[in-house]
Amino acid sequence: MAENSALLMRAIGDELAQRMIPELTSADARERATLAKMVLEQLAADLDVLPEVAQRGLAQEFSREIEIALQALPALGLAEQIQMWRSQLGSIAAEPGVATQRRMESLRALAASIVRHAADLGNDADMRASVSRLGTVDHRWLTNYEAARQQKSAQRTAASPSQAEDAAPPRAAVPEPTAGTVTQYLRRRFPSVRLESTAVVPIPGGRSKKTFFISLEANDTLPLELVMRQDYALRYEGTKVRDEYTPLLKLAQRGLAVPRPLHLEADESELGPPFLLMQRLPGGPPGSYFGMRTPCPGAFRELARMLAQLHRIPPAELGFAAPAPGTSDSLLLLIETYQRKWRENATRASPLIDYAYAWAKAECTKDPSSLAIVHGDAGPYNLLIDNDRLSALLDWEFVHVGDPAVDLGIVRVYAEEFMNWDDFVAEYTAAGAVAVPERRVQLGMLVNFLKGTTLVATSGRNFEEGWTREFVKGANSFTGLRLIELRIAALMQRFGAV
Repeated sequence: MAENSALLMRAIGDELAQRMIPELTSADARERATLAKMVLEQLAADLDVLPEVAQRGLAQEFSREIEIALQALPALGLAEQIQMWRSQLGSIAAEPGVATQRRMESLRALAASIVRHAADLGNDADMRASVSRLGTVDHRWLTNYEAARQQKSAQRTAASPSQAEDAAPPRAAVPEPTAGTVTQYLRRRFPSVRLESTAVVPIPGGRSKKTFFISLEANDTLPLELVMRQDYALRYEGTKVRDEYTPLLKLAQRGLAVPRPLHLEADESELGPPFLLMQRLPGGPPGSYFGMRTPCPGAFRELARMLAQLHRIPPAELGFAAPAPGTSDSLLLLIETYQRKWRENATRASPLIDYAYAWAKAECTKDPSSLAIVHGDAGPYNLLIDNDRLSALLDWEFVHVGDPAVDLGIVRVYAEEFMNWDDFVAEYTAAGAVAVPERRVQLGMLVNFLKGTTLVATSGRNFEEGWTREFVKGANSFTGLRLIELRIAALMQRFGAV
């Protein structure tokens, strides 16, 4: 029965890939259909791949490692908790077949609970050993599962289209803007000018904001082509577009490669939640959150110089308060903020992610921090590249006073795919920036995906609690989480943490 269900799910995925997706005309529809195929593939793998991996002894190994970790934990202050964990471990039955999925979810949830408690209680050597042990066994489980899933995929004769590169932009419960409603809004806000919209096109790729291209008829007030960047109307949400307006305006006045903001609507309107209107610049993103599509070393050298310039701007100039002397490590505070959001909103357990947070917090103590204005999300999905030139660095929702390692680490994740990292650093320092310790840059690489855990967690919670029925929110929280786990797993292995 399970095998038939998995075959059916993959058959539906093949139908989407081979017959439906090629016929779709909009980028938004193609993104959604590809995400649907990815969800079906993961559901199918949970039915026929997961039991095979567990039967190789990995489920028993996971259970055994939890018991060893419990034995290593110091009993002081944890005796009752350890007893409860042992009782939970004993109640997790060794179920065969498809029921193995339930067993593995229970083991991972228990391991995540132990990692969280142990990581929060202190820096005792036995505590660290238990946290590391459980993070490592979860890493082993994930990588074995993924290898088996890829092998299963390779054995199939049907061609598999490439994975979606970003989640398509979710639609809010309120109607999306149209040419008519945009015209109505603009005429109300700019009554002395006759403005008319001729087209509104939703742009796929946004995870925390909606984006639209707006076309206008010729006028003397606004450009003919605009970008509308809009908040979601959700219970669990993050930054607001109003927080981006002043920094963007100041940066544009300084001549940095950013889109100039033209209008801020800070309140609800006939177009829905608050939004920004900005100039539309040439070019397109050279990649997605999960990797590059187009190598662009020239543009990345320009990005290095731009980040150097950004990191030297006094915080007060962009409206940020200068940090007080003796302020805590900003990178540590950022990791703790992401950890809190992950814990509050995660609907699926991940011991590896919980271990990664604990490991990253410990690593922060090994190098001094520094402070600067940082973009906070300078990946290829937020770049506009035109003929290997940097047109703009977009989406300033995460701009803050923090450690430059955040920007450098995020960029490094992608730059290393096509250029020597030392070349990027040379451009950065030659433009007047101060070199950042290697270990903190590595932490910045990990922070890129730790931040991703908070985005998929809030997406999942909004979807599960009914604050949105947007398909992409649910699909991205399911498939996106696994992709992020695998990227974290690769980095943790690279840094010798597992």
